[in-house]
Amino acid sequence: MTIYNISATIKTNTAPENLYYAMELYKTDWSGNETFALRPTGKYPLQAGNKTQLHPSLDINDPPETCYILSIDLYRKVGVDYIKMNQDPMTAIVPLKGFQTTDKDWGASREFEYFETTQPTQKERNGQVNVFQLNISSKPRIFEAKEHGIGDPLDPFTKQKVEDELKVRMTRPVPSIQFDPSLSASENQTGQQLQKERRRVLFYPYQDQSMFCGPAAFFYCIQQDRPDIYQQIIKELWESGETKIGALKMEADNSVRHPTKFFRENGKPKIPAIDWITMASLRDTENTALFSINSPSGGFLWWNWAGAVTMWRVLEKWFRKAGATKKYDNISISHSNLQAISILNNYISSDHHVVSLIRAGMLTRGENSITKDHWIIWEDKVRLLDGTEVTTATPLTEKVQLKLFSWGEVNQQLEDNLTLDQFLKHTFGGLVFSKIP
Repeated sequence: MTIYNISATIKTNTAPENLYYAMELYKTDWSGNETFALRPTGKYPLQAGNKTQLHPSLDINDPPETCYILSIDLYRKVGVDYIKMNQDPMTAIVPLKGFQTTDKDWGASREFEYFETTQPTQKERNGQVNVFQLNISSKPRIFEAKEHGIGDPLDPFTKQKVEDELKVRMTRPVPSIQFDPSLSASENQTGQQLQKERRRVLFYPYQDQSMFCGPAAFFYCIQQDRPDIYQQIIKELWESGETKIGALKMEADNSVRHPTKFFRENGKPKIPAIDWITMASLRDTENTALFSINSPSGGFLWWNWAGAVTMWRVLEKWFRKAGATKKYDNISISHSNLQAISILNNYISSDHHVVSLIRAGMLTRGENSITKDHWIIWEDKVRLLDGTEVTTATPLTEKVQLKLFSWGEVNQQLEDNLTLDQFLKHTFGGLVFSKIP
C-alpha cells in the first residue's frame, strides 16, 4: 500500500493569485464505477509557480505503472466571485509512477493550460443581469481529411462524429448468435441476419485493408483493460494530436493529421475516424519521415505498407511502456509446433493477453500469403470442434477452432475445416502479456 503526493502545474499567463482549482484522481471500469486515488479536493488557491498544493492520495495497492485520470476544474477570481473557466474538466492520463519520479517519460499525458487573451476578464452589466465576459484562447482542429475537410458534410473528424463512434465503441456487444438445432430454419435465419446487422457495428478497433493489425491488437487490449484510458487517448489525440499512456508517447505528424485517399467510392471512410486517429498516430510515432503514413489504403507495394507494418519487438515495447509485463514469448521465425501452441493455451485466462503472429490465410477473411503478416489476440484456447482443448497429444488431422480478435470482431474466425496441422503451419508463436494496469 502506498500514499502518493498528488500535484500538477497549470501553464497560464494569468497571475496565480487570481486562479483557484479543484482536482481529483480516479479510474473508471466498464460499468462506470469510479475508483479514487484522490477524492475531489474542493476549491484551493493556485500556488506560486502556477503549481497546485500537494494533496496526499488514498492508500493505494495498484502497481506504480497504473494509469489514472487527473481531472482539474479551474476558477478565475474576479472581485469576490469565482468563475468556473472550463465547461468540462481539464483531464490528463497520469501513471502513479509519475508522482514518484522526475522522469518525464512517466509524467502526465499533456500539460494543463489556461490562457486568456489580451482583453481582461471582467464583470459587465447587461440590463439587470450580471454576466461575465470570458476571453479565453482556443486552438485549431488537428485532424482533417484532404478530400472532405472542415465544413464539408462528409468530414469524418468532426467532434460529433468522433463522439458518436466512441459511444458505440464503448458499448459492450451482445454475444454472437450460434446456430440452434432446436429452432426452425426461419428462426435460425432471422438470428443469423441479426448477427450480420450487429457485425456492421464496430465495437472493436477495425483496420480494414490497412496494415494496422499491430496497433489494432494493442488498442483492443487497452479498450478491454482500461476503457477509461482508451476514451481519454482518443480525446487527447483529437484535441492536440498527442497523448501518452504510461511511458508510451503517441504523436500524429502532419501526414497523419491530414490523410488522403481516406474514402471509398461511395464516400464512406475506409476505417472509422477514431481508429485512424489512434492506430496511425501510434504506428507513425515509430517511423522516420521516409515511411510516414498518410492513408489507410491497403496494397502490396512496399511504400504502401512499410510504414504501417508492426514488428514484434515494437509491439512488445508498446505493451511494456503502457505498464504491462511480458510473461512469455515463443515468437518464431519458423511456424509453431504442437508444444508451442499447447504452452500458449495454458496462458489463456482473465489475467493475460495472448498476442499471436500468423499468416492471415487461415482466417475466413484473410488472404493467402507466403509469410507471417497478421497479429491476432486469442480470446480462448485452440480447441477441437467439439470444444476439447488442443494438447500435445492431439492428432494433427483433427479440425480446430479458435475464438479470437481480428478485423474489428471477436469470434471464431478460422477457415472451415482447418486442421491442426494447417493451423500450426500458419502460426508463428505468440507473446503473452499481463493486463494493462
